[in-house]
Amino acid sequence: MPDLVEQTYCSQQIHIPPTFPFILKQYAKAAIRTQPYDLLRWSATYFRALAQGDEPPVKKRLECPPVESQFGLSPGYLRVLLKQIGFLNSVSVEMLRDKWQGICLDENTLNELLKLGGFTENVDWLKFIAIAAGHLTNSLTQTMYLICELLTEEPEGGSDMIPFETFKELYAYLAQMNCGPRKGEEEASDGNIKSGEEAPILGADEATSAELGSGINIPGIGPLIPTAQIQSVLKYLEYLAGQQNGMVMPRNLHHFLCPSLDKVL
Repeated sequence: MPDLVEQTYCSQQIHIPPTFPFILKQYAKAAIRTQPYDLLRWSATYFRALAQGDEPPVKKRLECPPVESQFGLSPGYLRVLLKQIGFLNSVSVEMLRDKWQGICLDENTLNELLKLGGFTENVDWLKFIAIAAGHLTNSLTQTMYLICELLTEEPEGGSDMIPFETFKELYAYLAQMNCGPRKGEEEASDGNIKSGEEAPILGADEATSAELGSGINIPGIGPLIPTAQIQSVLKYLEYLAGQQNGMVMPRNLHHFLCPSLDKVL
């Protein structure tokens, strides 16, 4: 008597979609590169994005050695968010939260970043990226290096140049935040603009940026930087940008003629 199981599951009766092996192969590669904290939740987001024709939450390559951060962030995850959201001026908190959850990052970390930037309903996207980058480095100079790496349109291994206007906006924003150690708060306040000083770099609607990080120690952002020092940095880089088609790059920042981006004590 013929084996019923063999008849039921013979190769002629089992249809395997031709794209199935390719889909599984791509999924396995993506999971290995991304190393999500919650594989099941990330997998659901991954396949949902593919089904809807959206950008899946996948790192370009495996981060090796793994980036250890108390916030669960890494440059790779920030690149994933930039790839998914793009270079928009503004993004809703709801959309950002959805993308954040899709890569399985800690919800409390997102809330802390939003609070630090004073974002409620809409998020200034590049400023959010700048604040997040500040949580991954040990100085404001290193943060600006990372921002250049994240925002550049140069091919990998290139100069990581970005428009001077973008650099100016993000550097001035971070430099006027008070995220130094508590013992330095009194000294940092001396850097505030006094009567007779030149007007601030930022616009009037951003004049309270220094208050946003008050009392929070984030080495990658640091304490308030005096306005004169900020202007000195930007004046030097603006001169270089004029010779570089309006662009600046990390190598400009460590040139011996470039003023210090961090507060000079």
